[in-house]
Amino acid sequence: MLAGAAKTDITPKVTVWLDGMIREHRSKGVHDPLFARALALSPGDDLAEAIVVVSLDLVELRTEDSRLIRDRAAAVTGVPACRIIVAATHTHSGPATIGYFNPRETAYVDQLIGKIAGLIQNATSYLCPAAVGAASGEERTISHYRRLLGIDGRVVMNWEPFPPERIVGPLGEVDSEVGVLRVVSAEDSGKDLCLLFNHAGHPNVLSGDNCLLSADYPGYAAKLLEEQFGGLAMFVNGALGTADIDGLKDRNWRGVEQAGSALAEAVKEIASQVSHRPDARLRANSRRYFMPARRITDEEYAWAERILAQTGGAVQPMADGVGDDFKALFYRKVREEARREIEIEQICFAVDDCAFISFPGELYTEIGKEIKSRSPFEQTYIIGLANGGVGYIPTEKAIGEGGYSEDMRLVDAPAERIAVEQSCALLRDVHNQQ
Repeated sequence: MLAGAAKTDITPKVTVWLDGMIREHRSKGVHDPLFARALALSPGDDLAEAIVVVSLDLVELRTEDSRLIRDRAAAVTGVPACRIIVAATHTHSGPATIGYFNPRETAYVDQLIGKIAGLIQNATSYLCPAAVGAASGEERTISHYRRLLGIDGRVVMNWEPFPPERIVGPLGEVDSEVGVLRVVSAEDSGKDLCLLFNHAGHPNVLSGDNCLLSADYPGYAAKLLEEQFGGLAMFVNGALGTADIDGLKDRNWRGVEQAGSALAEAVKEIASQVSHRPDARLRANSRRYFMPARRITDEEYAWAERILAQTGGAVQPMADGVGDDFKALFYRKVREEARREIEIEQICFAVDDCAFISFPGELYTEIGKEIKSRSPFEQTYIIGLANGGVGYIPTEKAIGEGGYSEDMRLVDAPAERIAVEQSCALLRDVHNQQ
């Protein structure tokens, strides 16, 4: 096995709008830098058989921007675009690369595209003999199931200041698994090249009241791990659609450090259990398919038009979630676009009996756990928010119950079944490769 890793600073040099929440104004400074990190793995010198994973300290990238990065990188490296995964960590304190809640920072994204393509080229140019292995563990303190059932039957999000005595309990469970792929030099006394670590969570410890750029807790975890291990430490998020931090406490820099330290400590312990192999086997494949797009009903559209008549289309800033003013605009946009289907691209790669499979959005945790349980691999990890974003993919049950993410979805109810079936088929394709 050959491996290469590279890192570059992607912190904006000027004030920018932040993504993830509805903010009142642009950033006011930088608390901690944002980075892009890339890992390249190849079974030999032919880069047409390589796989590249990129982790960006951003909330998300548009599908078209991810494709531009991958196409440019493919042209200069020889690694096919269908073997390049560009994933966002989902920090809610990064520049507005989507323009979902606040104006999109187009100039920043335009510069980012070339910068990340160059980063991928650097990672592939540093390929050297490596030993690779994986191990799994748990971290139970960071992520909480964010959909709560009220005694009145209403779905309440865990950031809403709702009386505790009126909460029945969470409507599901989070995925506490942490996966670690450890890559070390086969020539330099086992020197660490990269720790690729995976965990499902929402990096929004800092609410919309924060206007300082930050990589949130995954960035802090990566910083601690790089200081200790010496190589690159890359966080890739999982099926995070129903996972969140505790929305009612420690929403500050101390909370960022607490969560980041807890994640780093879990990764450190798991990394110590990894058994490396210089002859680890690398396999990969990809597939594209379609999901049915959501249709806004006549009733939903009529409600939205009544709200918009009152607000005039204005949206008020919010520390967490969205108000009816934003939801009404969203309903109108989805109705007017009238999309019939949404394209999905997934990439899967496996190192021996450990598989990583990408998804371009926020799968509900239940869906991610179902995919993992049905995988033919001993270890399977979802890489969410990879190669674009199609928003939340809820379960059919959750759509029936309602709630914040169900209201803000772009897909229809069959998306759950399609995501599971297509993901498992792709995992089998890779597992069956000779």
